[in-house]
Amino acid sequence: MSEDKEAKKEETGTRARLEPRLFAVRTVAGRELDVALIVEQKAKDEDIPIYSIIVPPRIKGYVIVETPAAFHASNAIQGIRYAKGVVPGILRYEDVERLLKPEAVVETLKPGDIVEIISGPFRGMKAQVVRVVPGKNEVVLNVLEIEYPLQITVPGDSVRPAKERGAQ
Repeated sequence: MSEDKEAKKEETGTRARLEPRLFAVRTVAGRELDVALIVEQKAKDEDIPIYSIIVPPRIKGYVIVETPAAFHASNAIQGIRYAKGVVPGILRYEDVERLLKPEAVVETLKPGDIVEIISGPFRGMKAQVVRVVPGKNEVVLNVLEIEYPLQITVPGDSVRPAKERGAQ
């Protein structure tokens, strides 16, 4: 019976140690997807226990790897040109969830704000918010870079808040 107890202890100890954790990998900015794809292929080829790879859309220069231990992530990025190293420490799942949820731009805008139009025929132009329609995810804008007054309605994901020089 003592052998059964020892076997169970070993099994539970192994399970506890193999619990997946999230580690951040520093990369060259703009090469996150390249690193993620190479790590994926290397993990398959060398049988490295990497369960998932996340490329956060709003954070440049980092890839998040889900693996039981940091040395697995280090082994996976070894020799990859654009990977700089594994950041010390473990990330919490809640923090990574926040990075992945899209931020609703419409909810942060209010009348009078200056925005930049990022898609459509007026792309690249600055505009002033006249009205926000959160139910339809639309924004009514006054285009500032046109000589005559022009009001347009665009989807909320077609604008981003302009970074004003005076607001720093």
